[in-house]
Amino acid sequence: MSIGREEAAQALKDAEAAAGRSAAATRYQQTSGYLILWGLVWAFGNLAAWLHAPDQNLVWFGLTLAGVIGSFVLGVRRSKSGPGGGLKALLIAFAIAGFGFGVSAINAFHSFEQYEAIMCLAVGAAYVVLGTQTGLRMSAVGAAIMLVTVLSWTYARDQFFLWMAIAGGGGLILGGVWMRKV
Repeated sequence: MSIGREEAAQALKDAEAAAGRSAAATRYQQTSGYLILWGLVWAFGNLAAWLHAPDQNLVWFGLTLAGVIGSFVLGVRRSKSGPGGGLKALLIAFAIAGFGFGVSAINAFHSFEQYEAIMCLAVGAAYVVLGTQTGLRMSAVGAAIMLVTVLSWTYARDQFFLWMAIAGGGGLILGGVWMRKV
């Protein structure tokens, strides 16, 4: 039995498509832990801000530091050949933090709430951009973060931190679970 040229070409296309889906599933599973980790950071940080916890900035600093350390550990564990994944995770975390510090140095915010909204938009945009390499699910998570940020700022500003804890943090956690279940 011989196989025709068109059948061989279709079989090759099918194999390439399957390899692409497999690679995307692997990337999703590798990034899911980061989303769950940062979802927890966002949920607890925004919940502390909503409850007017004393020393909110210190709470956020501690949670962010835990998130950066956790990201490094996840990156090292993910990268079997050395600390390359950990360094990439640190670079992304420092880029986002550097953006936040830079914006606050250039523009005086009127409230912590306003600063948090800008940071949520920046993180959402970063996830959209990361999705160009990871897969469209990451971009969808980033777009959802930006949408929730704008909607809660516009329509529920008195509950902004609560919305960002539940929808922002919870959305990241659900996005991580969604990516893990590919």
